[in-house]
Amino acid sequence: MLKYDNEQLIHWMDGIRENPDMVNCFWASQIHSKEWLCDWVKSFLPSANRIIVFGSWYGVLADMLKIKLPNSQIMCVDKDHKPLLWSARKHAYWLGEMQYFEYETNVDLVINTSTEHMTQWEYDTWYNNIPVNTYFVVQGNNDFKEKDHVRACNGLTEFREKSNIVNCLHSGVLEYEGPWDKIENKPTVYERYMAIGFKDNNDRKN
Repeated sequence: MLKYDNEQLIHWMDGIRENPDMVNCFWASQIHSKEWLCDWVKSFLPSANRIIVFGSWYGVLADMLKIKLPNSQIMCVDKDHKPLLWSARKHAYWLGEMQYFEYETNVDLVINTSTEHMTQWEYDTWYNNIPVNTYFVVQGNNDFKEKDHVRACNGLTEFREKSNIVNCLHSGVLEYEGPWDKIENKPTVYERYMAIGFKDNNDRKN
């Protein structure tokens, strides 16, 4: 479990005061999935130094990764100008659609936790742009009810296939609670999928 010092907590509280919708970064499911990812990166890729977080939003994941890997250099990429301006206070940044990102230097790790919000073409274009000999971490889910989820998956196997996880270092499933089911009067339970892959010369989606 991550431990947050006063400086980090104050930074997040200032962010919420300036950007009220930033509070959505701190739903239990959001924090658990980010901590899950940070733990994996620390365990499987502890030497990752140059990291790019795609779909970074307000940079909360980047902040958490920096705690786990204090020597890392993290860039935040997002198409939304307002949250990116906030994350730019602590991290390098790039504004634009992630599938059109142009790599100017080598990186150790790229992260995409927004794959359910991308069409398959957008994902494949983003994936094809990843430099060879680069590790990548992707997350998705099986929440088809959310209108913005255009690429939800029925299970980890489908997620790995759609995400082109050929050289898989590790993958797994984390259950989380969604909105309350008022008809059945019980919580809605969804699955969050995650996989670490390695991009080599043979990995390319057409």
